[in-house]
Amino acid sequence: MPFSTVTKAVAALTFTCLSCFSVAQEFIKIPDDRLLILKTDVGDVYIELAPHIAPQHVSRFLALHNLQAYDNTAFYRVIDGFVAQAGPGGKGKQPYPPLKMEAIHPTKELEFSLVQERDLFAAYTAFSRGFAIALNAKKTEYWLTHCPGVVAMARDNDPDSAVSDFYITIGQAPRYLDKIMTIFGRVVYGMEVVQRIQRGVVGDDGLMANSHKPTQIQSTILVSELPVEKRPVIRVENTHGNLFDVKLAERRHRSHPFFFEKPPAVLDVCQVPLATQFEAPAQP
Repeated sequence: MPFSTVTKAVAALTFTCLSCFSVAQEFIKIPDDRLLILKTDVGDVYIELAPHIAPQHVSRFLALHNLQAYDNTAFYRVIDGFVAQAGPGGKGKQPYPPLKMEAIHPTKELEFSLVQERDLFAAYTAFSRGFAIALNAKKTEYWLTHCPGVVAMARDNDPDSAVSDFYITIGQAPRYLDKIMTIFGRVVYGMEVVQRIQRGVVGDDGLMANSHKPTQIQSTILVSELPVEKRPVIRVENTHGNLFDVKLAERRHRSHPFFFEKPPAVLDVCQVPLATQFEAPAQP
């Protein structure tokens, strides 16, 4: 066979009854020009970029990629259960102006699959093209939610101050960051690698102590820039259609006999693991 295939959940989930949520799934291939490989000294992380949601931030991230600005940088601020932050910001001033925030967007003709009404942080939550989102009460605006594995730009106190550095959420969703940060991607494969990133000092804002060896970013690779025969293929679960609606209903109502006492029929958008199919290029 020309490819090796692995199917797994994007978010790691420890649960006694894994078969309780076995449902059919549909998959969609991520375009090569939206799939970026973050190569680190603890493994490779595959990121789906979202130019349809945060075009200026994706453009900046790719411009820095083209300059190899992320090569040989480190995850210098890592807080266990929160975020892992990295980038070239510590290597000197970047030749770019700050970016205007791209956090809240009009729904217009947005396609979404509703997950929950009256979420703790929003009037509604949903999925749109694989990304977890929240919506206002009138469903006229939406924003991406800080579920584990999202990739967002770091900034100073000024909302429009993001330049180059980014973070990946690595723990329980810090949803209080919703609407005030620009999310521009998500990890679709390699969250187990993200979890291996060296943690910083507790009580020192996650910054690395001199005695700690930070996890290094070796390089970034945009899959579309690779020869066709060397490109990995990643397909992600389709979050629209009847099959996904059935999955959401099953997770919400917990009809399996394992649940002899039913929990409330609510569903956290960040606790809906999405499946991924990974096909590695054939070895020569």
